[in-house]
Amino acid sequence: MSGIRDTMVDTSFVEEFAAYLHKEHGVRAWVVDGDESFVPLGGMEPIDLPHVKFFPFGAGNGFGGLRCAADGESALLRAEPHILLGVKGIGHLLARDTELLQTSDEMLQLSGQMSFLFNLARKTIGVNEIYEFCRIVLKEIAPAIQADYGMVHTKGRRDQAIDIPCNIGREELAGLRAKVLERIPVKNATAISSLADGTSVLYCPIKEKDGPIGFLAFFKSPEKRFFTSYEKKFVSIIEHTISPTVETIRLYGSLRDLYLNTVKALAAAIDAKDQYTHGHSFRVARFSNAIGRHLGVPEKLLDDLDIAAYMHDLGKIGVPESILGKPGKLTEEEFHEIKKHPLLTNKILEPIHLPSLIVDAAVQHHERVDGKGYPFGLKGDQISLFGRIIAVADVFDALTSKRPYREAMTVEKALGILCEDIDKAFDPKAVRAFVSALQSEEMEREWLEIMPDLQFADLRHLGRFLVDLHRILHRNAAAEAPKETPGKEIANA
Repeated sequence: MSGIRDTMVDTSFVEEFAAYLHKEHGVRAWVVDGDESFVPLGGMEPIDLPHVKFFPFGAGNGFGGLRCAADGESALLRAEPHILLGVKGIGHLLARDTELLQTSDEMLQLSGQMSFLFNLARKTIGVNEIYEFCRIVLKEIAPAIQADYGMVHTKGRRDQAIDIPCNIGREELAGLRAKVLERIPVKNATAISSLADGTSVLYCPIKEKDGPIGFLAFFKSPEKRFFTSYEKKFVSIIEHTISPTVETIRLYGSLRDLYLNTVKALAAAIDAKDQYTHGHSFRVARFSNAIGRHLGVPEKLLDDLDIAAYMHDLGKIGVPESILGKPGKLTEEEFHEIKKHPLLTNKILEPIHLPSLIVDAAVQHHERVDGKGYPFGLKGDQISLFGRIIAVADVFDALTSKRPYREAMTVEKALGILCEDIDKAFDPKAVRAFVSALQSEEMEREWLEIMPDLQFADLRHLGRFLVDLHRILHRNAAAEAPKETPGKEIANA
């Protein structure tokens, strides 16, 4: 059972409070865990006195409380208001430290998952046969979740059945496949079950848009522990990579979308922390891609821009949900916590060794061209081109989306704000490219798909508004320095 010793980072307040009770009120105090066992802290130990009372910390199950004793009942009664106030403070400390521990665990898990996924991507990139791809997947996942053996059953390019073993004989596959399908009632979601002999089974569907086309299954012998909910979640995240990749191979014989599918799954997990940011990373990636195209970013680098855009908010896994979803104005301390998320993104991505232009862009999207941004206070061209692009896309999506503290702005008002902050927050070339992108026929077709809830001041005259805005933005463009070559800037980054 987890208790105060496992949770509280610094117990000095508890020890000083016990010393205060003894000195000022003649009350002896000591800590007991949720299982009633004594917790040895400095200067605190159980004492056999006639009058004893227990005060729970109230920070959640398993934390126990403070047991107080005195020679007389009156001493306990006089001290009780002080005891209750101190115990309340200890409860708050425990709640805070619990949240910090949980956040730390989430960050470690996320970093581990990303490292695994990108290592898997590196090992499978260029593989264009379903059998070989699934063989590698089985070989990598099985030891990661401590499975004894596993199998894949799926369809090939011409819908032929494919069965792939891992640590078992091929003659066993047909019988094992039948047992798995018999024990899994719902075939379109990752699930934990068991066979008739007690063997633990972790089932993961391989899906296409019309439904499951097969599955991965991993097994543990009856004498070993069952698969855990964490292992189920881990495999479920991987499924977001495996299913699209198998479908891609079946249709096109290519794995070029593997990295993006991985990143999309992780970005969706981050967006899900806050109901108001659902789909945010997807939209920012689409807008960033459009800006990049209109700035002339080479086609081969647009995937890197997409990846950076999808990962720009990864660090929010380390920001408490109570702050992300707060309906009112943030305090200075809460805003300070929010401002940490680019550095947390950098910390998560560091072990993966991604190209610097991806990491720099994801970390720098809150920098401003006037140098008043965060986390580093970079200015102008010190900010990577991708970082300047994502900054425009990120703010536009935030302004046109509903937030707990305000309603969504119209497209026209959001674009006006972007233009007002040219040369202060935003790179003028990125803003002009965005407006140009919004005028394109391709983007017009995507409005409904990207943001079906977009609001317009006057949809009938949106085209004229964009034309006028484009003309204003380009009025003085001829006086600017020669247009940069994005490919060259990226190569020199």
